[in-house]
Amino acid sequence: MRIIDAHVHIGRGVQMQHDTDSLLRNMGEAGIEFSIVCPMDRHMAVANREGNDLVIEAVKAHPDRLAGMAAANPWFGKSAVEEIRRALGLGLTGVNIHSVLQGFRLGDHLVDPILEVAAQCDVPVYAHTGTAGLAEPFHLIELARRFPTVNFLMGHAGASDYYNDAVRGLEFAENVWLESSRNGPANFCHWQVSGVANRVVFGTSAPEYIPEIELQTLRDVFTESDEQERIFSKTILEVYKGRLPV
Repeated sequence: MRIIDAHVHIGRGVQMQHDTDSLLRNMGEAGIEFSIVCPMDRHMAVANREGNDLVIEAVKAHPDRLAGMAAANPWFGKSAVEEIRRALGLGLTGVNIHSVLQGFRLGDHLVDPILEVAAQCDVPVYAHTGTAGLAEPFHLIELARRFPTVNFLMGHAGASDYYNDAVRGLEFAENVWLESSRNGPANFCHWQVSGVANRVVFGTSAPEYIPEIELQTLRDVFTESDEQERIFSKTILEVYKGRLPV
């Protein structure tokens, strides 16, 4: 069965680091065929071009294993929009926003110019959720309803405090999917009994979490092969509308 990790980081963060070689080695050990990479911490918050270039370099070196998401802090205004366009033009295939690191409420119109680029380029947007006041699931639903042609990945599916809102929010926007990292068996069971397995994609947020453990936990709850196939590969391929080279 093919396995695609919808959310990993590379770079040096505040508490950990993750280079491309480590990522590829861990993917091999876990049986992960392909990963979608984004910058982390400082590169997400302020040094956007440096972080995007790191991701671009990794993707160019391993196009059969990696795709990348561009990041730019919307507080930088026009230069943020230009940086997103530049990074997408150099081969990245999505946009990543992290309102907590970047200092704004996720549903704020501040981020609209970046989302307009995503809409124009027809690429998906990943957004961190799970932080009170700044990144709650319904903040992302606001964005999804403002930009109905953009596919949104709800990073961490609101974990841990907003797992109920994450599922409830799906009723109000058809262009949102839950990304599984930072969740566990209880939330996975909640997704299953709520009938939203077809709106879930596998992600590890590596190096935060260990891929083998994340995979096994999902398999323990979603035991049907068709559910696993959707979560591990089919759904994320649909979210990316054929842009992933796998």
